[in-house]
Amino acid sequence: MYRIANASMKEKILENIKAGKYGRKELENLYSNAERLDRLDILMAVKEALKEIDSKSYTKRFVKPVRDKIQEIIQELVSSENWAQWENNKVGNGIKPGGPMLNGEELAEFYISYCHPSWKKSSYLAVFQHDEESPVLYKIRAHDGEQQIVETSEKAIELFRETIKAI
Repeated sequence: MYRIANASMKEKILENIKAGKYGRKELENLYSNAERLDRLDILMAVKEALKEIDSKSYTKRFVKPVRDKIQEIIQELVSSENWAQWENNKVGNGIKPGGPMLNGEELAEFYISYCHPSWKKSSYLAVFQHDEESPVLYKIRAHDGEQQIVETSEKAIELFRETIKAI
Protein backbone atom coordinates (compact mmCIF):
# COMPACT_ATOMS: atom_id res chain seq x y z
CA MET A 1 0.00 0.00 0.00
CA TYR A 2 2.82 2.39 0.87
CA ARG A 3 4.56 1.92 -2.51
CA ILE A 4 1.34 2.60 -4.39
CA ALA A 5 0.69 5.77 -2.41
CA ASN A 6 4.34 6.76 -2.78
CA ALA A 7 4.23 6.19 -6.56
CA SER A 8 1.03 8.19 -6.96
CA MET A 9 2.46 10.98 -4.79
CA LYS A 10 5.56 11.09 -7.01
CA GLU A 11 3.41 11.32 -10.13
CA LYS A 12 1.35 14.11 -8.57
CA ILE A 13 4.50 16.03 -7.64
CA LEU A 14 5.89 15.63 -11.15
CA GLU A 15 2.58 16.79 -12.66
CA ASN A 16 2.53 19.84 -10.38
CA ILE A 17 6.12 20.71 -11.29
CA LYS A 18 5.36 20.48 -15.00
CA ALA A 19 2.18 22.53 -14.52
CA GLY A 20 4.18 25.29 -12.83
CA LYS A 21 2.27 25.08 -9.54
CA TYR A 22 5.36 25.61 -7.38
CA GLY A 23 7.24 28.82 -6.73
CA ARG A 24 11.00 29.18 -6.36
CA LYS A 25 11.07 28.58 -2.60
CA GLU A 26 8.81 25.52 -2.86
CA LEU A 27 10.96 24.13 -5.66
CA GLU A 28 14.13 24.65 -3.62
CA ASN A 29 12.57 22.80 -0.67
CA LEU A 30 11.35 20.07 -2.98
CA TYR A 31 14.84 19.77 -4.46
CA SER A 32 16.43 19.44 -1.00
CA ASN A 33 13.96 16.73 -0.04
CA ALA A 34 14.39 14.84 -3.32
CA GLU A 35 18.16 15.07 -2.93
CA ARG A 36 17.98 13.71 0.62
CA LEU A 37 15.70 10.86 -0.52
CA ASP A 38 17.76 10.20 -3.67
CA ARG A 39 14.79 10.76 -6.03
CA LEU A 40 16.59 11.47 -9.29
CA ASP A 41 13.42 11.79 -11.36
CA ILE A 42 12.12 14.55 -9.12
CA LEU A 43 15.56 16.21 -8.91
CA MET A 44 15.75 16.59 -12.67
CA ALA A 45 12.21 17.95 -12.96
CA VAL A 46 12.77 20.46 -10.16
CA LYS A 47 16.09 21.55 -11.66
CA GLU A 48 14.49 22.27 -15.02
CA ALA A 49 11.62 24.13 -13.36
CA LEU A 50 14.04 26.26 -11.35
CA LYS A 51 15.98 27.08 -14.51
CA GLU A 52 12.78 28.26 -16.19
CA ILE A 53 11.28 30.34 -13.39
CA ASP A 54 14.41 31.83 -11.83
CA SER A 55 17.60 31.53 -13.83
CA LYS A 56 19.49 33.63 -11.28
CA SER A 57 18.70 31.22 -8.43
CA TYR A 58 19.47 28.28 -10.71
CA THR A 59 22.86 29.74 -11.58
CA LYS A 60 23.64 30.48 -7.95
CA ARG A 61 22.72 26.98 -6.78
CA PHE A 62 23.98 24.81 -9.66
CA VAL A 63 26.35 26.72 -11.94
CA LYS A 64 28.35 28.86 -9.51
CA PRO A 65 29.69 25.90 -7.48
CA VAL A 66 31.02 24.26 -10.66
CA ARG A 67 32.65 27.51 -11.80
CA ASP A 68 34.15 28.07 -8.35
CA LYS A 69 35.59 24.52 -8.39
CA ILE A 70 37.15 25.01 -11.86
CA GLN A 71 38.59 28.38 -10.86
CA GLU A 72 40.06 26.83 -7.71
CA ILE A 73 41.67 24.02 -9.72
CA ILE A 74 43.46 26.43 -12.04
CA GLN A 75 44.46 28.69 -9.15
CA GLU A 76 46.09 25.70 -7.46
CA LEU A 77 47.90 24.76 -10.70
CA VAL A 78 49.16 28.29 -11.25
CA SER A 79 50.27 28.59 -7.65
CA SER A 80 52.01 25.20 -7.54
CA GLU A 81 53.94 25.96 -10.74
CA ASN A 82 54.59 29.65 -9.92
CA TRP A 83 53.01 30.74 -13.19
CA ALA A 84 51.28 34.04 -13.96
CA GLN A 85 54.03 36.31 -12.71
CA TRP A 86 56.00 36.52 -15.92
CA GLU A 87 57.82 39.79 -16.57
CA ASN A 88 57.66 39.69 -20.38
CA ASN A 89 54.12 38.35 -20.96
CA LYS A 90 52.58 40.22 -23.93
CA VAL A 91 49.02 39.14 -23.00
CA GLY A 92 49.06 40.01 -19.31
CA ASN A 93 49.31 37.79 -16.29
CA GLY A 94 46.53 36.22 -14.29
CA ILE A 95 43.70 33.76 -14.51
CA LYS A 96 40.96 34.77 -16.89
CA PRO A 97 37.46 33.44 -17.70
CA GLY A 98 37.45 31.61 -21.02
CA GLY A 99 35.49 32.75 -24.04
CA PRO A 100 33.66 29.42 -24.34
CA MET A 101 32.27 29.94 -20.83
CA LEU A 102 31.34 33.54 -21.51
CA ASN A 103 29.46 32.67 -24.70
CA GLY A 104 27.75 29.60 -23.20
CA GLU A 105 29.66 26.81 -24.96
CA GLU A 106 31.14 25.55 -21.67
CA LEU A 107 29.61 25.64 -18.20
CA ALA A 108 32.94 26.63 -16.67
CA GLU A 109 36.33 27.56 -18.13
CA PHE A 110 39.27 29.52 -16.75
CA TYR A 111 42.70 29.81 -18.31
CA ILE A 112 46.22 31.14 -18.01
CA SER A 113 48.11 32.34 -21.05
CA TYR A 114 51.59 33.42 -21.97
CA CYS A 115 52.94 35.12 -25.05
CA HIS A 116 56.67 35.67 -25.43
CA PRO A 117 57.54 38.95 -27.21
CA SER A 118 58.92 36.99 -30.19
CA TRP A 119 55.75 34.88 -30.68
CA LYS A 120 52.80 35.76 -32.90
CA LYS A 121 50.30 33.75 -30.81
CA SER A 122 50.00 32.94 -27.14
CA SER A 123 50.15 29.57 -25.43
CA TYR A 124 47.47 28.74 -22.90
CA LEU A 125 46.29 26.22 -20.36
CA ALA A 126 42.57 26.10 -19.63
CA VAL A 127 40.61 24.07 -17.11
CA PHE A 128 37.01 23.45 -18.11
CA GLN A 129 33.88 21.47 -17.49
CA HIS A 130 31.30 21.19 -20.25
CA ASP A 131 28.25 20.62 -18.04
CA GLU A 132 27.39 19.59 -14.49
CA GLU A 133 27.82 15.87 -15.14
CA SER A 134 30.92 15.93 -17.34
CA PRO A 135 34.46 15.47 -16.04
CA VAL A 136 36.98 18.25 -15.50
CA LEU A 137 39.28 18.48 -18.53
CA TYR A 138 42.30 20.54 -19.57
CA LYS A 139 42.99 22.36 -22.86
CA ILE A 140 46.53 23.24 -23.84
CA ARG A 141 47.56 25.11 -26.93
CA ALA A 142 51.13 25.90 -27.84
CA HIS A 143 51.79 29.21 -29.56
CA ASP A 144 52.97 27.27 -32.59
CA GLY A 145 50.73 24.23 -32.38
CA GLU A 146 47.27 22.82 -32.13
CA GLN A 147 44.99 22.60 -29.13
CA GLN A 148 45.08 19.38 -27.11
CA ILE A 149 42.57 18.19 -24.52
CA VAL A 150 43.80 15.97 -21.69
CA GLU A 151 42.17 14.40 -18.65
CA THR A 152 44.79 14.95 -15.94
CA SER A 153 46.42 17.98 -14.43
CA GLU A 154 49.79 16.21 -14.54
CA LYS A 155 49.61 15.82 -18.33
CA ALA A 156 48.34 19.39 -18.70
CA ILE A 157 51.26 20.74 -16.64
CA GLU A 158 53.74 18.70 -18.67
CA LEU A 159 52.33 19.96 -22.00
CA PHE A 160 52.09 23.58 -20.88
CA ARG A 161 55.67 23.53 -19.55
CA GLU A 162 56.77 22.46 -23.03
CA THR A 163 54.85 25.31 -24.65
CA ILE A 164 56.41 28.01 -22.46
CA LYS A 165 59.99 26.71 -22.27
CA ALA A 166 61.23 29.84 -24.05
CA ILE A 167 60.77 31.81 -20.82
